[in-house]
Amino acid sequence: MFSMTFRYVTRRLIIRRMYPDDWKDLYAYLSDPDTVRYEPYQPYTREEAQLEAANRANCEEFLAVCLLTNGRMIGNLYLSRQNDGDKQGNVYELGYIFNRRYRGKNYAFESCDAMMKLLWKDPETSKILAECDARNARSRHLMERLGMQLEETFLGEDYTGADKQALHCRYSCVRN
Repeated sequence: MFSMTFRYVTRRLIIRRMYPDDWKDLYAYLSDPDTVRYEPYQPYTREEAQLEAANRANCEEFLAVCLLTNGRMIGNLYLSRQNDGDKQGNVYELGYIFNRRYRGKNYAFESCDAMMKLLWKDPETSKILAECDARNARSRHLMERLGMQLEETFLGEDYTGADKQALHCRYSCVRN
C-alpha cells in the first residue's frame, strides 16, 4: 500500500514506513501496560519489540508517526484495505497506538486526519473504518473527532483479561 520511500509531513509530524531500528521507540510504548490495555497482546519485552519492529518494517500497512523536531517515533498507524463484501469501492481500516507520554497534544488526531485526507483523494475510496473496545473512551473520542459515526457495537474478545468478552465499537465514515 505504501512504498518503502513513503514520507508524509504534517505541521508537526513525519509519517513514514517503519524501520527495524525503530524498535527502541516501539518498545517505549508497547511495553507499557496502560498503553496496550485494549490491544490484543500483552506488553512487549525488548526482544519482542525488536522482532515486531522488523516485522512492521516489512509490512506495508504500518506507518511510523515521528516528531518533526527530532524524528522520534511516538506512535504508529495501521492502514489496511479491507474486503467489504459485494460493495464497490475501497474500504480501509485505520488503527493507531501512541506513546502515552505524548497524549493530549493532538498527535493522534493530526496523523489520522492526514492519512484519512490522503485516502479520500483516491476517488475509489468509499469507506474508512476503525474499531475499539467500548471502554476505551480516548479512542472513541478520537474517532468522533475524525468525523466517524458509530456504525455498530458487538461482542468481541476482552483483551484486558477482565472478562471473556467485551463490548466493541466500530466507527466509520463513507463517501457521500
